[in-house]
Amino acid sequence: MNPLSKRQLLLSLKYCVIEGCFSVPMLNLTTGNLGFLIGFAVKALGWHATAIGFLAATPFICLFLQPPVAYWLQKRLSLYRIMLLMFVFNAVPWTIVSWFPAMGHHVHWIFPLIVMVSTLSNSVCGVVWSAAVSDLVPLPMRGRYFGTRNLVFGFWTLVVVLSAGQIADYFGSSMRVFGIIFALAALARMVGLFFLTRMKFPPSVMQRHPQTSPYTAIAGVLRDANFIRLLVFTGLFGLCLNLGSPFYSVYILKELPLSLGDLTIMTTIATLGGLLSLRTWGHLSDRFGNKPVMLTCSLTWLTTSIVCWGLSSPQHYRHLYLNYFVTGFMMAGFQQIGQFNLMIKMVPPENKAHYISIYLSFTNMLIALGPIIGGIVLQGLPAQVGTFMGHPVGRYHFLIVGSLLLCMSLLYLLHRLTEPQERPLRELIKLMRQMREFNPVLGLSTVAQFMFTPQGLGRLARHSLRTWRRQTSAVTGIGGELLESGLRALKEASVIRKPEKEESPESPEVSGLGK
Repeated sequence: MNPLSKRQLLLSLKYCVIEGCFSVPMLNLTTGNLGFLIGFAVKALGWHATAIGFLAATPFICLFLQPPVAYWLQKRLSLYRIMLLMFVFNAVPWTIVSWFPAMGHHVHWIFPLIVMVSTLSNSVCGVVWSAAVSDLVPLPMRGRYFGTRNLVFGFWTLVVVLSAGQIADYFGSSMRVFGIIFALAALARMVGLFFLTRMKFPPSVMQRHPQTSPYTAIAGVLRDANFIRLLVFTGLFGLCLNLGSPFYSVYILKELPLSLGDLTIMTTIATLGGLLSLRTWGHLSDRFGNKPVMLTCSLTWLTTSIVCWGLSSPQHYRHLYLNYFVTGFMMAGFQQIGQFNLMIKMVPPENKAHYISIYLSFTNMLIALGPIIGGIVLQGLPAQVGTFMGHPVGRYHFLIVGSLLLCMSLLYLLHRLTEPQERPLRELIKLMRQMREFNPVLGLSTVAQFMFTPQGLGRLARHSLRTWRRQTSAVTGIGGELLESGLRALKEASVIRKPEKEESPESPEVSGLGK
């Protein structure tokens, strides 16, 4: 049983969404394997492929290194206090980038240090946050709740990353402009920290507990054959995918007649595709299970990407906009919903933080090798590897398409996994054929409406504001369902007029969030 009161749980779910709206855009601007930070390293610092490979590997290296740090902190602090501390260490180092123009060549060792400190802090925070939120949100509603949460903060991530990319491009990717953007991103993370402090968590999160030996947790994982299959699949799939995915941005900026602004539009289209599908994937994963959703998404996304990247060239690249949309649409179900929920579902309730820590460490140990190996391979390949059916095959084609083919070959391991209460894949596909969300014409027309009309960006901003209000209301409804037949709970909450400070419906926090 969740010991929180009805109002506390409802408000915590709402604050969790708002926190994500400030934190996730910052993470999208400062994570080493994402396009904006890679664009900064290429355009402002002039880094080559091998250095970019190491930059893209930092999130996975830090997730591999975090278990001893997380274990040491959990022996001394509660999960809640660890989250607060890691938020600060994740955000504050990025303010130093504002001083880069005065640092000369020293930026080439200061920047990696900033990335490592910030990313390691976020890696520890991610483990602790996953354990804390899994104690807060009941299992039967996780797919729908996280789908809604990801949809809401996803729109603000889209707007922030798109604006940051266009601003950096407009000012010629200058170091000073990047410094201002990173400083504002750090400020947004601290605003997210404020809303995290407004959340209420169960005692398991707020209190420090005696920690069992990490060797005991490792022994428990090794005895679970099904969980081992999940570890191996996630690690190998991530390794193969990251052989090529960090170099999508490098290929676009160096080989195609496109700028950082164009790359930002592509990544924005991918975000749009994910936002269009998030709530649907969350509903389907609750109903059919996470594994069927992941299989459907990965097959569609990998097949499309193999064709689109294989046919790209400086003369033919516009179809990549469509590829980014399909990738975002399908990866929302594969990674943001299916992979996270499947891992949480298969983790036993005891020592949850240890199991999540081991899962992230082992899988990211393998994933971290992908960008490093990819950068070394790319550096050693000639500009043109050969030809295929009369078309030249460049080194980027070879690396990117090869990594996607390897990912396709690993889906057999996912099929071998056993998920509790999963339903047959054919039932999922049968239902998807009848759902309008999977109408490709509808999806393409939506992207065109946002991105390729004179009023597109203004319409995107207005739609983001409307979605914020609508989905905040939807989160309220989900919180009510988690508590007791939604509308009745909300009506009861509006009737209660007790003078309790924390639960008074007249308090500014509650009334403001409801609007």
